[in-house]
Amino acid sequence: MSTIFGFYCGSHSGCCAVVKDGEIISALEEERMSRKKAGDVHETSALLCTRKIEETTGYKVDNSDYRVFVAPVSQKYVEEITHLDYENCSHHDAHAYGAYFTSGMSGKVITITYDGGGENTVMKIYLCEDGKMQLLRQYPYNSCGSLSHLWGFSTSSIMGYDAYNEGIWRMCKDEGKLMGMAADGHYDEKIYKILNSLINYKNLSFYPTTTAWKTKFVCDMMFKDGYFSTKEKREIYCFNLQKLTNDLMIKFVEDLHSLYPEYKKLCFAGGLFANVKLNQQINELGWVEEIYVMPPMGDEGLALGACIKKSHELGEWPKPKKLKNVLLGPSYSNDKISEISKNYNFSKSKYSAEEIAKDLNEGKIIGWFQGGSEHGPRALGARSILVRPTDVGTHGILNQRLNRYETMPFAPIVLEEKFDEIFTCSKSKYTSEFMTLCYSTKEEWINKIPAVIQKSDKTARPQIVVKDNLPKFWEILNEYYKLSGIPVLLNTSFNSHNEPIIENPNQAFRALNKKIIDKLVIEDYVYSTE
Repeated sequence: MSTIFGFYCGSHSGCCAVVKDGEIISALEEERMSRKKAGDVHETSALLCTRKIEETTGYKVDNSDYRVFVAPVSQKYVEEITHLDYENCSHHDAHAYGAYFTSGMSGKVITITYDGGGENTVMKIYLCEDGKMQLLRQYPYNSCGSLSHLWGFSTSSIMGYDAYNEGIWRMCKDEGKLMGMAADGHYDEKIYKILNSLINYKNLSFYPTTTAWKTKFVCDMMFKDGYFSTKEKREIYCFNLQKLTNDLMIKFVEDLHSLYPEYKKLCFAGGLFANVKLNQQINELGWVEEIYVMPPMGDEGLALGACIKKSHELGEWPKPKKLKNVLLGPSYSNDKISEISKNYNFSKSKYSAEEIAKDLNEGKIIGWFQGGSEHGPRALGARSILVRPTDVGTHGILNQRLNRYETMPFAPIVLEEKFDEIFTCSKSKYTSEFMTLCYSTKEEWINKIPAVIQKSDKTARPQIVVKDNLPKFWEILNEYYKLSGIPVLLNTSFNSHNEPIIENPNQAFRALNKKIIDKLVIEDYVYSTE
């Protein structure tokens, strides 16, 4: 049996992971340690996250059996981490193996990876069945357009440029703001045709090839010509960007289905599938039985995917299995937390789910810090901020406290047992434990939980909370339900705008000290300034 370290570095989203005997030990992104968001640093090491994993798990890179770097590999970054021999793993293979082998899916599955490019490839398609993966098709950068390029360069142009000629909004970081605005826009034939001229689709091919630079040129001209000069105009652009993305990708998966009709389960990885509205459109196709999106779907999941691929090759991870959760980062003991708390003048009490549920029901904003930090872009019950979902005004209050942009919707957590009462589609519940797609909300619930519903299209991006997988998170949600009759809470990531999700207790205490939150639940204790 083997200990495997995986690394991705040299580009944005540096990360490290370790797998032993076919089980995930830890996975962590560099941004959580450097405190610089991946989209702001487009050439990064994985040194800090590697050393943190070594420190907190006791596993050492130089004592591991295998070291796998995701290509392309820069010797500069390799030598920071180890001087021992290592293997290479293809970028899109890391995406694909990570997605398929954490999907828990049996039988026939199609796995699709799609992003802005890894090595010289933007997409791969695999036919999978019971632990075997067959590469069906790959799309080299020089012969395939990429929808991810369309989103990336739209993002960097839409708000203009700063004094250093950097986009005010950054690709690989702010695309979600465009997705958030899309529902408030409307169809515009001219804009749709402009976007469609930048990328189109036919017969399993996206074309033309130079999506990136054409998009940058066209979007810069649109900015100068006033297409993005008001919030309403930006919303219209984003609506058509989302619509084109949905239209082309639906044609693509429908064409795949016509060729391989017996494959009704789909696995996804790569940055494009951070788009939860696209994922919803695919999930709602009649022939689709289930979709699964790897929780760290972007490049931050590559180190883990590389470990999983090597573990599979060694026979230690033979078939897909489900993740209980993705709380794979460092955790902190009550004693360590108490020691750190001495730097602050907070009151401290023993945690009571009933008391915190009462605080939530009264409208307090609660910081929630439990166990290992989440791997991936979502707060999923380890580094979260919790608020009652019943008030329309919550959106403004949270944005003010967290200094966030107003278009970003907030997401709900929901008791697994109550999910079908609130949302219209019952497919793909496993992937929804990781908040990776949207659902439409049933009419009778829209006005009950307005803080977590998109105001225009009435969708939500829920996290299903399963008692056996996240018992403490389930407990606080259930206690709130007992008081309010609402089996839902607002859950947003524990960070202010333009900073990564917090990783350690000191960062949580600083948020309490700044009164970003009203109380902090951290492991078995509650801290407050009262």
